[in-house]
Amino acid sequence: MSAESELNIFLENQVGVIEINRPPNNHFDHQLISQIADSFEDFDKDNNCRCIVLCSEGKHFCAGANFGKDRDMQDKTDPYSELYTQAVRLFRNKKPVIAAVQGGAIGGGLGLSLVADFRIGCSESRFSANFSRLGFHQGFGTTVTLPRVVGNQSAAMMMLTGRRLKGEEALDIGLIDYLVPQTEVRSKAIELAEEISESGPLAVQSIRATIRTGLADEVEKIVSWELSEQMRLQSTEDFKEGIKASLERRKPNFKGS
Repeated sequence: MSAESELNIFLENQVGVIEINRPPNNHFDHQLISQIADSFEDFDKDNNCRCIVLCSEGKHFCAGANFGKDRDMQDKTDPYSELYTQAVRLFRNKKPVIAAVQGGAIGGGLGLSLVADFRIGCSESRFSANFSRLGFHQGFGTTVTLPRVVGNQSAAMMMLTGRRLKGEEALDIGLIDYLVPQTEVRSKAIELAEEISESGPLAVQSIRATIRTGLADEVEKIVSWELSEQMRLQSTEDFKEGIKASLERRKPNFKGS
């Protein structure tokens, strides 16, 4: 791990573990997503690694981008534009990924959890495509990935309402694969990774590639549209109100302008 990295990375029992270390909320930026993508690629090249667990230190799995910081997404040199370039790399890895979601996976954090093949959660987990509650448009390829996991109707419900789902609700719609006590979320993810690792590694990669055929290309295409819509909506009064309301922890008063 480099001095600049905010990831803890290790390999044990053929399972590569990537832990995000920006507690408590584990907000991301393009540098962090790039580091995760680099780690995915490193584990892809390591024959001793057969499966990957993506987890985080702190209260939440990932609360997405930090909208408390003023950034102009219309500036193509800004991290928000680069963020999606790096995000696409996450979908091109070859080995299965399991996300251990011990708390919130909110906004872009939900998008990050959807990179994984499987998600482990608990009663304290919270999942939200909260973009509409910010007067904004979803990103991180969530337009493609969320419906693939939960179906079009449940995805539309999540995205249009921006509601937060508890662990039990997430399990009901298939957003998570196992619901366990919070203290067991990571160990269950590692247990599942070890079970996958007992299968033939070449077969696993081949089967996974077939199941996910075209996914990375779909994500690459859709993030361009997502970003253009985010740039458009960023200039609206509703977006300003959505961010302000979120920071003030109150219900937004949208005007449709």
